[in-house]
Amino acid sequence: MSVAWLKEQVRPFYLRWLYFRLHPDRRPPGFLHCWRYPYQKISGPLLSDRLPSARPDLIFFPMTDWHTRIQRTQHLARAFAGLGFRCIYINPHLGREFESVRLFDPAHRLTQLEENVYELHVRLPGEPVFHERMLSPAEEAIICQAIEWVLPAQPRAIQILSFPLWRGIARRFRAAGCPVIYDCHDLLSGFHNIAGDLLTAEEELLREADLVLFSSQGLMDRYPQARKGLLVRNGVTAANFTAMSPDRQKPPVAGYVGALDSWFDVEAVEQAARLHPQCRFVLAGRVEYDPIRRLAALPNVELPGEVPYERVPELLAGFRVALIPFRINPLTLMTNPIKLYEYFSCGLPVVTTPLPEAQTMGDLVYLGQDPSEFSRQVGQALREEDPSRRARRREIALHENWESRARSISAQFDTLPAFPPTGKSQVSP
Repeated sequence: MSVAWLKEQVRPFYLRWLYFRLHPDRRPPGFLHCWRYPYQKISGPLLSDRLPSARPDLIFFPMTDWHTRIQRTQHLARAFAGLGFRCIYINPHLGREFESVRLFDPAHRLTQLEENVYELHVRLPGEPVFHERMLSPAEEAIICQAIEWVLPAQPRAIQILSFPLWRGIARRFRAAGCPVIYDCHDLLSGFHNIAGDLLTAEEELLREADLVLFSSQGLMDRYPQARKGLLVRNGVTAANFTAMSPDRQKPPVAGYVGALDSWFDVEAVEQAARLHPQCRFVLAGRVEYDPIRRLAALPNVELPGEVPYERVPELLAGFRVALIPFRINPLTLMTNPIKLYEYFSCGLPVVTTPLPEAQTMGDLVYLGQDPSEFSRQVGQALREEDPSRRARRREIALHENWESRARSISAQFDTLPAFPPTGKSQVSP
């Protein structure tokens, strides 16, 4: 019996009965938001009477909680749902989001988030933290059984993995006729908290998957071992943003929306704020890297915290300039920032460090090689008055949309291994 195993057995009780009661502000908001949707408990066959869809169901195995921050996997699920695919999104917390411990309420739950989008909440005894270790065979069996419960009687399903944690489950369903797509959207080794066995699992998944999606050219070049690769950059639903035109009559605001983590270039923003005291710098997002907090001491810097996704267009409408102040490191060199497309939807001039994917936009972005140059480029962007550049940015955003991304992926479905002809596949023992 290991210390780690013992810790996992105790943690569900400790979190609910002590930690969250003493620190209610530290209970992740997503643990509350996810239960605002109607749900059904799963204690037996749930949707076996559903008619199979003309299109395969899509099972999303994500890297992030749907209710924490809307990112690539959620955007793709919504886009596929809009095309008529039923999408099942697995909550990665595997029980920690429940208000009670599994001992008193062992049933899984299925919620409906939107039309054609369902979220499956699976309860595991130890409620493992999904980036700390791989799942055990017993845990995989529980998850497989829960997924089987929500599939139709004659399932046709495609699995889309965004994280190697789910590799064992995907292999079981693949053996039963459900192809595997791996969405490689980040350089996992660039994160400090990803367990080594997850990185090993990713290497195997890259070779095994029937199709690998890459969010940037850098990632695609890095992993030539993929059996079949497809470049699918990020995108935007431009209609959510184009109605919000930036108000250039307001005092100047340079803003950022997204994660405030270790890759955020504190020095670049600090220098820009000091050099442009007449400009407000609004940095919206949950602070996950303590040195960023020192920026709040500057009189023209605001840290409003996490902003719900539906309020992001309104926030961007108050910006005159948008920022992508990322440190240059292996992680950011491989990234294709979603926020770049969202900023472009509003026509905003974007000041960014020299990320390879941002440089493909040519003169529509302002590149700052170091904090001094970044600060000067903020000044240039604040003075931009060229309406044709704003129009070109919006045009790019209209074409680089999530629906077109989903269509390009779905065009590959017919090339994936065939589904079993009839009968419900048995995956779990």
